[in-house]
Amino acid sequence: MVLLKDSSNKEVIREQYEQLWSELLIKDEKKAEVVLKKLEYELLPTRQKILRPWEKILSPFKTRLIWIILLSVIAFFLLAYVLFIYVSLWVEDY
Repeated sequence: MVLLKDSSNKEVIREQYEQLWSELLIKDEKKAEVVLKKLEYELLPTRQKILRPWEKILSPFKTRLIWIILLSVIAFFLLAYVLFIYVSLWVEDY
């Protein structure tokens, strides 16, 4: 695989790029952004392509507040379970 800067077709590809750029200039801004996002995605390394959809899913877990809430809920239910067992054994004794 030859890098583009070392390729003999570099000028042909540059002309295609210039043609696409001139076509993008007369398109709607949102459509141009969509095309550029797709192009950016295609240029990403494979690992980042795989991880990109998961970023949206995992982004809420990057804040401390979510972790505090999650751990508090788990601790509450564990404590409630232990108290339920303790009270049950205590009531059974009497």
